[in-house]
Amino acid sequence: MALTNTIEIFLFINPLGRKSFEAEEMIESFSKEREEKVKVRFIPLLNFRSVKKQLLDEKTNPTSVDHRNKLYTDSFNASLAFAAASMQGKKKARNFLMILQNSIMENRNVLSRNVVMESAQSAKLDLEMFEEDLNSDLAKRAFTKDQKLAQEMAVQDTPACVLFNDSDEEYGYRIDSVISKQLLHGLCSDQALSTEDSDIKTKYRFQTV
Repeated sequence: MALTNTIEIFLFINPLGRKSFEAEEMIESFSKEREEKVKVRFIPLLNFRSVKKQLLDEKTNPTSVDHRNKLYTDSFNASLAFAAASMQGKKKARNFLMILQNSIMENRNVLSRNVVMESAQSAKLDLEMFEEDLNSDLAKRAFTKDQKLAQEMAVQDTPACVLFNDSDEEYGYRIDSVISKQLLHGLCSDQALSTEDSDIKTKYRFQTV
């Protein structure tokens, strides 16, 4: 019986960006369509470039310093909440984050401690543990570690995706433009490549260290 390959995906996100939320939904859908085991990690990446992009995507006035600073602070707090949720498991944390994002983007709630705790409850997290982790230095250290991982993978924008496939151990694939299921399926294909498919793989390929 052949061993099942594993696909590992690192999705770098702005935790309060709509484009990132759409990418998360697409990655979750993609993972269900593969026969391989798919391991998914959401990695909050926060810098003024990602916040500026969020302002442009949402057609908000990018010259408003106060609004830009508030978005940065809210995204940072959402990242810490996600880090705290991750201490109860990556899958639970992804579910928590998407519930939180949906609450803010679709229901037009403002990020607050109450909204965060309600999202944690809906995600069936241990609330006492979550609140303790949320107020600890562990969450901040986890956030800092994520920023370093983005730097190591040369990711500067969100959403961006880094994919590893067992069938190609020497290389990974980094997508920092438009992420689509069709592209991900193509990068994971182990069938004989056409010239076009080969060119696509070369375009997104980077060598791991």
